[in-house]
Amino acid sequence: MKNLFRSLVLLSFIYSDCPDLTTESECNEWPTYCEWNYDTNECQNIGGGSTGGGTGGGGSGDGPYDYSTITESQGLRNGPDYRDGVLYYPIDGNPPYKSIVLTPGFGGGSSEMSSWTEFYASHGFIAMRIGPNDEINDSHYQRGEGLIDAIESIKQENNRVDSPLYGLIDENSFSVSGYSMGGGASHDAAMMDSSLKAVISLNPTVIFEDCDLCPADTYEGETYCICLVPEFVDHPVPSLIFAGEVEVNELTAYEGMLGQDIYANMPESTDKIMFEGANSGHGFAAYPYGEVQDYALNWLRYHVLDDDSVCESLLQIPSSASEYLTNLECEQSLLGDLNSDLVINIQDVVLAVNLVLTSSGYNSSADLNLDNIVNVQDIILLINIILN
Repeated sequence: MKNLFRSLVLLSFIYSDCPDLTTESECNEWPTYCEWNYDTNECQNIGGGSTGGGTGGGGSGDGPYDYSTITESQGLRNGPDYRDGVLYYPIDGNPPYKSIVLTPGFGGGSSEMSSWTEFYASHGFIAMRIGPNDEINDSHYQRGEGLIDAIESIKQENNRVDSPLYGLIDENSFSVSGYSMGGGASHDAAMMDSSLKAVISLNPTVIFEDCDLCPADTYEGETYCICLVPEFVDHPVPSLIFAGEVEVNELTAYEGMLGQDIYANMPESTDKIMFEGANSGHGFAAYPYGEVQDYALNWLRYHVLDDDSVCESLLQIPSSASEYLTNLECEQSLLGDLNSDLVINIQDVVLAVNLVLTSSGYNSSADLNLDNIVNVQDIILLINIILN
């Protein structure tokens, strides 16, 4: 079984290490999987886009917030189920902060997820990247345990007096994500903890071994039972799944265990989307760019920030998709209608004023200028709606 597992995960590694190629000539030696980005002068997975903006410490990404980082040498907990954790957080954002944890594919370390953590932090989220303890031998399940363990590290930052995030973290809002094996591990994590707010799996692969549910086969004289059936992804956590149209041609050993298959096996009672990139392979969602980052961000805005205004955008078929599947249904909402009575009146103004005075959180219905902050400007706009 160990030999089979290594054969499967080695396929993931082949398509995940293009950023390790430092020159254009090296990058061009792998034209099926890698491409040279002339804007950033870096090698990237085909379909992967750029490595994102920002520099980590005090940098700025694609979003409105600058961000900084907390490392283990600065007091961040070193969890036993993962390695090299780095926490990114927005500067002067809108606390209490919601959090997302990300883990890489086979053979990759924590730094592989830097562009995604920078992206989320620049949009007001805490984003923590982790690596597996063993980049080669850790299973999908162990990587899922790492995601859950990292959540504990974020919670401890909320209570560590010397942390810049002391008292600023929402301890009831955590999401998980990952690329390739890490994307599959995010569903393992959802099976472990159904209280997670969202899953974003980036070109996921999964390996589930169960000789009660899967047919037995042999490989090099060893018996194994690997398959994907609904019981393995039977969780209620809203899941956005990115996949590549030709991904199965690259990862033939993973046929039946890729993003399209995860979507098909997930419960219909769970909100889910499968965004298949046209003519794209295993690197389609390795990095944030274009519609990939737009849909990922809106998924968090909808399921984590309760921003109903983006729901309709999640029903729109992306221009870069060869297939787009979802069971999501949007409820009717009226911007400015804070008490959901389908009428905008003085009661809504009172609720908006209380929201600003008490700093009690974010309400998308009160954010009339859609700047992700509820303040006096929104109250003025709300009053103008009533007067006019």
